[in-house]
Amino acid sequence: MILANFQTGSTTHLVTLAVIAVAATLLALASRRQAPESRQHFLRLFVGWGCIVAWILNTGYWMLPERFDLAMSLPLHFCNAANIFGALAILKGIRLFQGIIYFWTCLYLWAFLTPTLGEGPGNWGFWIFWIYHSFIIFALVHIFRSEHFRPSFRDLLHSSLFTLAYVILLSIINANALTGWNYGFLGRDVPGVSTPVNLLGPYPLRILWMILIGALLFLLLWIPFRNYSTTRTRK
Repeated sequence: MILANFQTGSTTHLVTLAVIAVAATLLALASRRQAPESRQHFLRLFVGWGCIVAWILNTGYWMLPERFDLAMSLPLHFCNAANIFGALAILKGIRLFQGIIYFWTCLYLWAFLTPTLGEGPGNWGFWIFWIYHSFIIFALVHIFRSEHFRPSFRDLLHSSLFTLAYVILLSIINANALTGWNYGFLGRDVPGVSTPVNLLGPYPLRILWMILIGALLFLLLWIPFRNYSTTRTRK
């Protein structure tokens, strides 16, 4: 029986996460340093263009007349942007977006653990949601394995400033919307399902908490590579 609804922590959720983890692991193995150049080229195109196709699928799905809602259908959420940034990081090799894909791990990780998804495998929305989120992970795997990206302090600084600017932009967009938008979960409303955002208190103070917690998580993600970055700089 194909389930029509989705619940966080359900068997469907756990199986989906397991499948994505296996796919990411296989991609990591295929992208090893010793892999033939032809394979590396194929994987670069597959993941880079896969990010774009996933973005188009998700954006098109929410732009359909029966689903379109200015409060949620525009491709402005962090995960929506991450698909485009992943494509730019891989196909164009833009260092800023390689850093963004890495440091935003702490943001879209929650999309996997507490997905804002109500549709089960019997609906197209379920598959589109997981496809476009999966390609963010695939992009992360690719830049680490094939592009040999390792975050430096400069990457930490640039990613932090870029993210802060994006948070400010979304906060302004949400605050000025007459209908009460909530892009990036930076508006007045909280997600319809339980997420960490629900624990951060009332609007607008929770935006400050989100910024501070995000800055701390970015720092924690950089620390494991601190010595590596220093060594690379000295060389």
